[in-house]
Amino acid sequence: MNTQRKFGSRKGATFIEYALLAGLVAIVVAAAAMFFGDDLKQLFGATGEQTETVKKGVEKVDLHSTLDKANDKGGGGGQKNP
Repeated sequence: MNTQRKFGSRKGATFIEYALLAGLVAIVVAAAAMFFGDDLKQLFGATGEQTETVKKGVEKVDLHSTLDKANDKGGGGGQKNP
């Protein structure tokens, strides 16, 4: 006997299974956000502050003069002009 004819089309059942799975994932993500929310907020806040500190430090550095000084000393990976 043909099982496809016995049970009918699986398209509807497959959609419902995926919808239930997506709903379960959404519930788990929401619960994790509630549980870890404050810790994640602090982590990302601290990371953002450190990123701003590094950005300000990099903006203060004059890379051209630093590379020129390194090349004058024979370092820096650049070639000296003859």
